[in-house]
Amino acid sequence: MSTLALGQAGHTARASACVAKSQVRLRTYVMAFALGFPLAFYLLLLAAVMIQYGHLPNYLTPYNWISNVLRIIAGTRSVADMVPIILDEWLIETGYMDYDYGHGIADWSLSIIPHKLAILSLAGALIGLNVGLLLGRRSVGSWRRQGIQAVGFELLTGAGVVCASVTNATVFSVVHCATPSWVGSLAVLGFDSYDVFAIEPYGSIICLLGLAALAASTLLIARDSHVGLGKRLEGIRETAPC
Repeated sequence: MSTLALGQAGHTARASACVAKSQVRLRTYVMAFALGFPLAFYLLLLAAVMIQYGHLPNYLTPYNWISNVLRIIAGTRSVADMVPIILDEWLIETGYMDYDYGHGIADWSLSIIPHKLAILSLAGALIGLNVGLLLGRRSVGSWRRQGIQAVGFELLTGAGVVCASVTNATVFSVVHCATPSWVGSLAVLGFDSYDVFAIEPYGSIICLLGLAALAASTLLIARDSHVGLGKRLEGIRETAPC
């Protein structure tokens, strides 16, 4: 009996170590993607607009976002007016300034807006969590079932990434009247103006659906991983010496 108890204790210790290692790995993925996804997204936007217009950025303007927000709070009585103004405040702006017109006019610009940056970081964290869970997932069922599940998880995650990212694009152009909206950014990047402006009122809903898709994918992968780990531990107990 003591041998059995020692064996079970050893299996339990190994399982606990495995769980702890998995948690560390997941935290690493979450942090890496939370920081890396917004950076990659803005670099991709910058590259796309440079290719679209054929100009390298020639200015970089940082803004004192905290000071501007405090000024808005002090000078705006209505909270209903205050919040949208704060959400439109920029943190950093870069672009191409054409000086053929007086003091210059920005042909195109890319801005970083704090609340959009936070949404992209949240999306990145969910992506990292999904990647970590997928890589650590235990195989359960037939190869065909595993393949179908993996494709389903990837499609759900991919749809969430697209919806959460495109609705937070922040590229503006004088050609499109510098429209300060995500559909204006899509128009700058070459999408048909009529089609994208038709879906402008649904931007917040599309973004929330994207985050919901990422969260749903996370829950489904976590449930599948839990089932796989449970079956693995059950197999260990069944093969333990008596």
